Amino acid sequence: MSSQSRLLRLPTLFALLLGIALLVLSAPVLGSSPDAEENSKPDLICHTTDPKDCYPRVFEATDEFQKIHEDQELPHGLHVRLNIYTGEKEAKINVPGEGDASLEGLPVEHDVVVVEPEARDDPIVPKSAPVYETAGKIKAPQHEAKAFVDAMKLLKAERGEHDPSFDASLEGLEELAHDMYYGLKIVEDPGVVKSLVCHMIQEPYPSTGSTEGLPPRDQQAAAILAASLQNNPTALAEVSKQWPGILEHYCPEGMAPLASELFRGIGPRPVQDAAEDAAAAKLIKARVAAVSGLIKDPVIRADFLRFGLMGELARVLAREGKEWTTAQRKVGLFAVDNFLDEDMGAVAGQWPKAPKLTDEQCSEAGSQAPEGCWDYHVARIAKANKGDKGHWSRDLQARLVAAQKGNTAPSQHVDL
Repeated sequence: MSSQSRLLRLPTLFALLLGIALLVLSAPVLGSSPDAEENSKPDLICHTTDPKDCYPRVFEATDEFQKIHEDQELPHGLHVRLNIYTGEKEAKINVPGEGDASLEGLPVEHDVVVVEPEARDDPIVPKSAPVYETAGKIKAPQHEAKAFVDAMKLLKAERGEHDPSFDASLEGLEELAHDMYYGLKIVEDPGVVKSLVCHMIQEPYPSTGSTEGLPPRDQQAAAILAASLQNNPTALAEVSKQWPGILEHYCPEGMAPLASELFRGIGPRPVQDAAEDAAAAKLIKARVAAVSGLIKDPVIRADFLRFGLMGELARVLAREGKEWTTAQRKVGLFAVDNFLDEDMGAVAGQWPKAPKLTDEQCSEAGSQAPEGCWDYHVARIAKANKGDKGHWSRDLQARLVAAQKGNTAPSQHVDL
């Protein structure tokens, strides 16, 4: 009986020993599983097929703050901060006792370090960005400025230009027009818009003693229009709705409707002396700014082109003398921004259209240069400034040649 018990116990003992052996052998395997899993992870994280978009799985710190990706593993002991402008975490090697140089002399109460963004003079607007709609977003002031109300009344009055305060009112209105609210209110009134256009193209009313020192009213009227339309698409939409009525309007001293007088009244007038020449150059600069605002509307742009705007501006380029330098630059960059540089919103193929004239023809035309003399006078100005490699005329010259060949010149934009 005892021998039978021993025989029965042998398999049980063997099974027990085998189980212990398996446990001992599996221990290192189980212990190494986390390491094996860790080692199986890739060293780089790639969300696209472009290798440039890959970054290390484990954040690699340097002496400078760098962005931390959401799926990166962050080692312990780093100096981490939050950039409140981007909402991104940044980290660098932690140096004990090192303070943030931007916080020197200031009491530090929080762990968030403010990173100042790089300053820009103007926002970058992508070419294909949707137009910013200001409707419903222009906040009215609590009380409209009395000077604004008075100036608007004078502009619409039948003989308002004879009022002694008229010119001073225009100057005050020009300052207010830069405000989006007042700019929109100015152009919402068709009577005011018509009055401003008439004053912009007509001979200025003779100055009195009380208006000396103020800009001529034609220059001020152009400046008010330009300021009202600048970066204000809602204001431009208002003018666009009124445009047919504006063209049918007769100015007080006009012999024909604005459909005739406006387009041939943009260029320079005949002058008697150097003082008038300098004043004419300043007026052209203001007029070009106003027209630049108007032709952002495609219908208005088509009208200006059809009735010879660029021929009027060719006469500006034909002028000689230092007093015309700024006005000529304004005209040249007007052409680039509106017709030749697609990055600035220009539509290719709208201009130039007129046949290019010979140098002899343009030389004989003198200051009455037609539209076909743009190339000639731009080349003349570029030659006179050949020592200045960044001169606006060089870029314009290249773009004119490219446009006439149906190509696009390399971008070398100069701000107005």
